[in-house]
Amino acid sequence: MNWKTSAGVTSIDYMLAVLDDAFQDFSWTIWHEGVRAFDDGDPGSMREMEMVRLEAIQTWVQDAEAQELIRAASIRQLVQYVHLTRARVYSEFQLVENFQWVADREGLREEFRRLLSQRNFAGIRDVYCGCQGHNLNARKLLAALSNGDIEVMVNDL
Repeated sequence: MNWKTSAGVTSIDYMLAVLDDAFQDFSWTIWHEGVRAFDDGDPGSMREMEMVRLEAIQTWVQDAEAQELIRAASIRQLVQYVHLTRARVYSEFQLVENFQWVADREGLREEFRRLLSQRNFAGIRDVYCGCQGHNLNARKLLAALSNGDIEVMVNDL
C-alpha cells in the first residue's frame, strides 16, 4: 500500500486539486508556512480540521480572497487537501531526498536517530528546518507529515 491508496487519493484527485485555488492556498500554509496538519501523537493523527483551518486563515492575513476560499471549503475538502499536501511534499518537493540531503550534508544521521529514540519529533522538525533555512520551499515540509511518517524517514536513513 502506498500514500495514494492509503489516503484514498487518485491521480485525478491530485490533478484536479492542483487546479483548485483553495487547495493551493491551504496547502501553501502547511508546506511553506508550517501549519501542522498532524498532531504530536505517536504515530500521529490528523489535527482537528477547524483548528487547522483557523491557523491557515490567519496565515493569509494580507489576502482576503485566500482566507475566504479556505473558510468556504468543507471539512471533507480540507481533509482531502491535507492528504494531497502530504502526497505533494513527497513527490513535487522531494521530501525524502531533501531529508536525506540534510542528514548526509550536515552529518545528522545519528542526531536524527538519537532524537527518534527519545521520540522527540519536534526536535527532528526543528533540526531539519534549521538546516533548510536557505531553501524556503523545503524548510517547513515536515508540517505535512505525521510523527509516524518522520519515523519511517529516519529509519530509512
